[in-house]
Amino acid sequence: MSTVSRKDIDNCTILTLNRPEVCNAINGVLVSELEQHLDAVESEKTARALIIEGRGKGFCAGTDLREMTDIGYAAYAQRIDRMHQLLQRIETFYCPTIAALHGAVLGGGLELAMACTFRIASLSTNIGLPEILLGVMPSYGGTQRLTRLVGQSQALDLLLTGRSIDAPAALNMGLVNRLAEEELTTAALAFAAEFKGFSQVAQQGIRKAVAAACEDPEKGFAEERRQCDQVFSSKDAGEGVAAFLEKRQAVFRDC
Repeated sequence: MSTVSRKDIDNCTILTLNRPEVCNAINGVLVSELEQHLDAVESEKTARALIIEGRGKGFCAGTDLREMTDIGYAAYAQRIDRMHQLLQRIETFYCPTIAALHGAVLGGGLELAMACTFRIASLSTNIGLPEILLGVMPSYGGTQRLTRLVGQSQALDLLLTGRSIDAPAALNMGLVNRLAEEELTTAALAFAAEFKGFSQVAQQGIRKAVAAACEDPEKGFAEERRQCDQVFSSKDAGEGVAAFLEKRQAVFRDC
């Protein structure tokens, strides 16, 4: 079964993450299929908006930790670089992108959502970057995009506590743009209808100008990448992930 499915509605392309049995956790196959769908949509250039949603009880619960432990950190480090490229591609995609959020939007799932131009959330949404609870850190650009969206103080609050917030709180801090007052896909399509009829040239110009307002993003992403190598190779990282998979409390030793 495909891990990412596609449908086209009224000049909008909807990509649905399709691993509901693991809350659409990100694995290698899902990454490959997202890349393939983006290739197709970009080659066609008929969509005026791209919506990314998740099937089942949540949008995406983050990285598939079981796969990460199976492949080892050296291989996972290559995945980090690949995800950086994928999310940068989504961030600069030729048309605006909307993440339609519900249920769990955690870790890499939130990093994926933050790469989109907009985020719309149902009231069931539970949003957070809980990596600190596992002794690791966001590795797909989350430290950078979260800080840009909500500011340093609120970003550190979420990153250093690992706490989750609901949709109204995320709206209040600017992490999501809209709350869905109807069925989520319908709400996302209605949101897209507000801008998809405008000039793509003008839209792209505005998005590039706004992106340029962020100060030297490449240094930030590079620093996050360097820190990931150190953090993920620590004994605490191994303990945190093992404890999660074994359903027990982690014991960190700061090494």
